[in-house]
Amino acid sequence: GDKNGFSEEEEEEEDKPPNPYLELLEANARFLMTYVTVLEHSVELVDLPQDESFAAKPKLEIRQFKSHTMDNVRVRRLCDELLHLEDPGHKMHDEASGKVTNKGWMKTLQTSVGSHVHGIKLSNNPNISIGGYFIISQMLGYIQGLVTLDLSSNELTAAEARVLSIGLRMNSSLQDVRLKENSIGSEGATNIADALKVNDTLLTLDLRMNSIRGAGICMLADAVSQNKTLISVDVRWNYAGECSDFVEMALLDLKDFCLRNLKGGIARMKKARAAAELESREETEANGDWENEPTADAAALIQAELDRNLNSTTPNGDIIKNLELDNERSGKTTEEGGTPTTQRAAPQSDVTSIPGPESTKSGQIGGFASRPSLDGTSTAGAEEREPIGRVEVTILNAKNLPQVIWTSGKEGEFLGLPQAYCTCTLGRLMHQTGVMKKSWNPSWSYRCALDVQSIWNVCTLKVMHSKSLNGTTIDDYMIGMVNLPMGSITNWRGVTKGLDGTWRAFYKPSNAGLGHPYEPCVGKDRYGNTTDTFDTSEGAAKAYDEVASKKEGERAALNFAGEGCNIVGLHVKEDQFPLAGEDGVSVIGIQAGVSSAVRLQIKYFDRHTSYLEIYLDRASSLPKMDSGLGSCDAYSVIMIGDFQFRSRVVRNSLDPHFNQVYRISVPNGGEDMECRVQVWDWDRFDENDHIGDAVLRIASEKITTPGALDGAYAFIDASGTDYVRNGRGEKSQIHLRFKYYEAAERSNPS
Repeated sequence: GDKNGFSEEEEEEEDKPPNPYLELLEANARFLMTYVTVLEHSVELVDLPQDESFAAKPKLEIRQFKSHTMDNVRVRRLCDELLHLEDPGHKMHDEASGKVTNKGWMKTLQTSVGSHVHGIKLSNNPNISIGGYFIISQMLGYIQGLVTLDLSSNELTAAEARVLSIGLRMNSSLQDVRLKENSIGSEGATNIADALKVNDTLLTLDLRMNSIRGAGICMLADAVSQNKTLISVDVRWNYAGECSDFVEMALLDLKDFCLRNLKGGIARMKKARAAAELESREETEANGDWENEPTADAAALIQAELDRNLNSTTPNGDIIKNLELDNERSGKTTEEGGTPTTQRAAPQSDVTSIPGPESTKSGQIGGFASRPSLDGTSTAGAEEREPIGRVEVTILNAKNLPQVIWTSGKEGEFLGLPQAYCTCTLGRLMHQTGVMKKSWNPSWSYRCALDVQSIWNVCTLKVMHSKSLNGTTIDDYMIGMVNLPMGSITNWRGVTKGLDGTWRAFYKPSNAGLGHPYEPCVGKDRYGNTTDTFDTSEGAAKAYDEVASKKEGERAALNFAGEGCNIVGLHVKEDQFPLAGEDGVSVIGIQAGVSSAVRLQIKYFDRHTSYLEIYLDRASSLPKMDSGLGSCDAYSVIMIGDFQFRSRVVRNSLDPHFNQVYRISVPNGGEDMECRVQVWDWDRFDENDHIGDAVLRIASEKITTPGALDGAYAFIDASGTDYVRNGRGEKSQIHLRFKYYEAAERSNPS
């Protein structure tokens, strides 16, 4: 009930004691900011306060344990003691007697009740398994005074990183986490990145030497773009043996995001100190003490307050104006797909790491708030960028899914067929397919479109299992997932752009292991010179195809040939992608030893590029080329501009249906060009036989007119003087359609 105008909940909030670690967290945050500024940037680039007390290093009680001495049992005891130090009411488990006891002396921490421990170093302890990290993760959800955690050189795997990420999502005190020299890989980095989107206290993260590849680097960059507290993410000595321009861009943007957070954090701290000084001055004036004059920061804040009251606007200043956030921490967080769910609060979880100017509640440092959900219930968010393009994802089908767990009231849990659906997420946007009835090989043919803000944005596709055909439920769980950076779609296979603006291609066998080196591809440039650097991406892609064809023959996946897919060309990809669990382990389907996979068709539409798609439908009335069988094994070669594509081989048919699409870029508004289609008869042991050519002139005004170029085109024989005919005297023809996408229509590529 109400009492003196206050409810019982408000009275409890007013009576809540101040957080005992508030001052320590503030001091350590200031020190880390100064340390990162001096070590990674420059004092001129970041406007640090001149006050020496700002950068003073606080005294932290840190416990370091000897290498190879910690296991799961000792980790449990350690976590019990840490929680008991903060909350004497927490009961510890006595392993010897099996009874729950309270102790005054912490044997593992070597300290007594009443003291505090602010940091734990468990490096070089590989005997800790996933069970021990689960206990650490649980502890992180409740601990309030633990500032630094070191788990370096512990042989951490992706599965263990996933367990730790759960604790990081709930933690409200850690400011420095070190995971150097482990084996979390890209999958573990992806789980850590998901936690960073929610965590708003962590300042520095060390991920050196963790075998994190392209997709993991891109996921970290995407997470830090939404995070507002991280000032340093060290990913050195990870991306070795590969070369991709979009990953280089992700690394550069990752550094920029950290610098943005550093500037914003220092600006907020300076403002908080000035606000505190202003409050002290007001108290002094109220007491009649006029001896102390306000400092420059306090005077500036007073003037800013006057300006705000007069103009009803926030004070000028790019950093403060653009980065000032509400210090009220929301009780909601955003899960995958943007569905807001209530986060389980740890005791006194109001602690954050960087002070803000309007910190009023006791136990709250303030300064940073939660990221916004799709429904706008939270506050601060990722930088809004102008989209550079749009991606269209078609989820075709899944193959060889595994058995899933069903629950029955009578039979309990049992294994059965999955009822699968897919979610496709990029940034804050998510699309979802329908739920398919029980099947090992569900088919959706679902198409969705999403905006792309950066070339390193990652499209995440998850195959889920639902017990209901009518919709998703809280009990749905993930079967497997695929992470696709946009750069892997926009780049030709094996091709990357260097910092000097030239293009190179690197070949690696499709069945090669992780440590297999990449081989630079050598080919001919436009002048006929042998080189491994090219002026265009198409030249590098041709060199890759030549090397791959020599190495793997018909098994090779090529840039300009589409034996196993329906669309080939620029900024497209159609392939069967193997599914992996959140622990990075491949998902093995119902067919023993065979990985589950999902088939996707992806088109990227750059906002500055116009595209022309050539639909090769079929050929008709071909002559008999195989004397023994009286048939033909036909394939086509399409040459247009700088592009040359080869279709799939259709065996034993005089009217072959190719049903393939080839995509090229054309100047905006179109231009006159020639398209030549050659038809060949494929032979396994002899030279392939040339059947004929169909040549059409493409006028620029016809490119932009739908249907103007569609039709059947007759073949001319090798002499160029007569049409190719079959045994009945009918002209052999190729059936083509064309579709033009103008750059100005990038927002609706349909």
